[in-house]
Amino acid sequence: MKHVPIALLAFGVAIGGLSTAVGDPAPAHATAAPHARASLPAAKPTATVNPCAADNLSPTSRTVSPVSVYATSGTVGNASAVLSGQNTRLTGNGSAVTLDFGKEVGGIVTLRFADASDSSQSVGLAFSESNQFVGNASDASSGGGSADGAITTALPSGGGSYTMPKDKLRGGFRYLTLFLNSGGYADLDGVSLAFSAAPNAANPAAYPDYFCSNDAVLNQVWYAGAYTTQLDTIDPTEGRVWPPPSSGWENNGVVGTGTEVLTDGAKRDRSVWPGDMGVSTTTAYVSTDDMLGVRNSLTTMYQNQKTTGELPYGGPEFSFYGSDTYHTWTLVGTYMYYLYTSDKAWLDSIWSKYQLGMTFITAKIDSSNLLNVTNTNDWARGDQTGENIEANALLYQALTTGAKLATAEGNSSLAATYASKAASLKTAVNAKLWDVSVGAYKDNPGSTLYPQDGNSLAVWYGLTSASQATAIMAHLRGNWNSLGAQAPEFNNNLSPFAGSMELYAHFTAGDDVNALNLIRDEWGYMLASPIGTASTFWEGYSNNGTLTAYSSPFTSLAHGWSTGPTGALTTDVLGISPTAPSGGTYQVVPHPGDLTHVEGTLTVASGKQIHAVYNHGSAGDFSLQVDSSTNAGSTGVIAVPTWGQSRTVTVNGQTAWNGSTFLGASGITSADTDGQYVYFRGVSPGVYTVAYSASATAPPIAYRALPGAWTRCAAENGNCAVSGASVIAYGTGGRFNYLQTSTAKTCSNASFGDPAPNVAKWCYVRTTQPASPGWKQCATENQNCAFSDLMTVAYGANGAYKFATLGSGGTACDDAVFGDPAPNATKACFLLDPPPTFATWTSCAGENGNCTFSGTHEVAFGANGQYFFGSFSGGTPCTVAVFGDPVFGTAKACYVE
Repeated sequence: MKHVPIALLAFGVAIGGLSTAVGDPAPAHATAAPHARASLPAAKPTATVNPCAADNLSPTSRTVSPVSVYATSGTVGNASAVLSGQNTRLTGNGSAVTLDFGKEVGGIVTLRFADASDSSQSVGLAFSESNQFVGNASDASSGGGSADGAITTALPSGGGSYTMPKDKLRGGFRYLTLFLNSGGYADLDGVSLAFSAAPNAANPAAYPDYFCSNDAVLNQVWYAGAYTTQLDTIDPTEGRVWPPPSSGWENNGVVGTGTEVLTDGAKRDRSVWPGDMGVSTTTAYVSTDDMLGVRNSLTTMYQNQKTTGELPYGGPEFSFYGSDTYHTWTLVGTYMYYLYTSDKAWLDSIWSKYQLGMTFITAKIDSSNLLNVTNTNDWARGDQTGENIEANALLYQALTTGAKLATAEGNSSLAATYASKAASLKTAVNAKLWDVSVGAYKDNPGSTLYPQDGNSLAVWYGLTSASQATAIMAHLRGNWNSLGAQAPEFNNNLSPFAGSMELYAHFTAGDDVNALNLIRDEWGYMLASPIGTASTFWEGYSNNGTLTAYSSPFTSLAHGWSTGPTGALTTDVLGISPTAPSGGTYQVVPHPGDLTHVEGTLTVASGKQIHAVYNHGSAGDFSLQVDSSTNAGSTGVIAVPTWGQSRTVTVNGQTAWNGSTFLGASGITSADTDGQYVYFRGVSPGVYTVAYSASATAPPIAYRALPGAWTRCAAENGNCAVSGASVIAYGTGGRFNYLQTSTAKTCSNASFGDPAPNVAKWCYVRTTQPASPGWKQCATENQNCAFSDLMTVAYGANGAYKFATLGSGGTACDDAVFGDPAPNATKACFLLDPPPTFATWTSCAGENGNCTFSGTHEVAFGANGQYFFGSFSGGTPCTVAVFGDPVFGTAKACYVE
């Protein structure tokens, strides 16, 4: 079930008093000169209204009920009656009704029976996250190598209720199958679930923070990630037992300390895995602000540290050791928790253990100044050994953040040591692992694998230059298919864990539109897929969208490591994030991409919350309002994106930045620019509207939705799979080449030729053929096919066609135009709208050349899918001075419409 997009309401612009977390005690394109917006009144805070509240998936009550009947088998009378407290009768051995909760849930089920034929009747309960495994045996969670089976219970002849044993708690399922295990009948008139996740939340749906935009899919993804992480937050006495029981499952293992822990998955493993927390910690922080489970989980890792300093990679009851990467994730997670909470008392309590853990891992730095991995367990990726890029990127982050922790602990000497090791490691990584010919890092010095995880972490954590980051993003986009980003180190399957790393990397590199498209593809697929839960994100899946990347029924469909978009949508797209563990120091640096409206809040410290809302008008106007009025004593940075153009920026209606110089603004100490943003610094608590107007001649934002006739199947260099006879269009901006095929094709210039040089392209597939619905015959052979606007024309007969995208005025329908796809056959021409109904662009000049033409035309300047635009008469110099710089450090060109 896919969520129905909600209509956006009137957007609120400020914050009210909202609750904070509790904790366990103890241990783009103007060509005319910019001008200022007319004077605006000073901003005033108003009550926050969340227009996307309807997307919240969390229950408001601890009692949850099924919402529909998914299936029945055998003899079932009035199957849906039980949903309203009426009798549903199961008659005969094996008769079953499968109830659908409509989303992933978890907890203890109670059944109520009005009657049974006699005292010998027995009923079974079976659970499944995916409808692929619905039946009289549960999917797999125990780790015993087979399905978990079912719970069975005897029924009294006069009716009564049954509550499943606490040790049989089912932490993650959508479907509950109830079946008669005897030969009589049973009348079922009630089914409820005691919701067990997020045990310290009185109302699980009472999120202190939110995200909302003009894109309904992104909004739904944000809430699904938050809900996934909530389901993974459990009572530490309700974890998975290990070793597994001989049959069934047991969820009464003690897996951590305190009253809740953040685990990896709701169904399984229900244990602390620090790698997963590298993503899910931020998810929890930006949504529920529940840092208690994070603290308890990290504490659990340190409580189980070996005397050598080695930290476990799987907490109790697994108590697994032997992973250099997961060891390092605990060190990275330590800083994340401290940054988000400023919990100095906790940092003090584990500081000696942290140092021991750092000593353990840095002792593996070899003579090349690289970490040499010897403990090779990791997240299901291959090739984890030696001087590995993923492990070294993680260690670099641990060392750079470790220097900050050492400073917080008053140890400047140790801080300098960590910083020095980080610098040496960065130099070594770029000397030994960077492959300039590919534009990406090798997995190891002698490897030909260029992994998703290591390259993404290198960008995210700052190992790269700006040009390296741009190259890596382009390289990784080549691994995309229509379902998301494939991981070469995972047999080209999709890992939303590594995908989350890549997502953060795209935003770090300023590749914002592609980042948003990745969310729409990969996480949108998981939400929309009929085999999913419509509410939570999966452990991983194959590159054809099935659950075969891992053992299918064992795959977790509510896995915290897959929730990266929730964090990134707040910290990058909305742009709010803390900058230091100082109780409220923050920044607001939005990454709008192709969005026109974004708003939300983030609790940056106890009792301190930032609210931001921005609008990016179609003409290029930008207006950002930030309310930090609850942040007494804090300072912040507020930035507005300029896309390489000089802007006159106002603060609360008064000009504060004249395009190159800070003119002053109340409550702000300074301002500067890096060419892409204007940054206002030293911002005191208050309410600020920071805005600029585009020039009157600025064209609309150049991002347009795909039409329904064609389905995007792959990014450039990806693989476009087809089902049956199909047509694939390859290109962008109205320029396409076509292939008719029944087999998958690589989406590349080699396969199609290059219809749009120097521009990022995509493949689109359409399964309907000419002479079938969707195509309209416009001419027979040697006649004229007339049409207006840009159209796709097919020419041929008997299943053999050639294609062209042609402009207005029509075309001759003959071999001279198209070639002969069907010799000796009478052919015809057919019309279909082109894949995206964009304008056609023609290259007119390289950078610093002169683009000339007659009349007035739109001109695009840029490369690699990033362009600024302007309207000109008679031509224009093709320079940064005219357009601004849409993609720094890259050779650009001009294209005329």
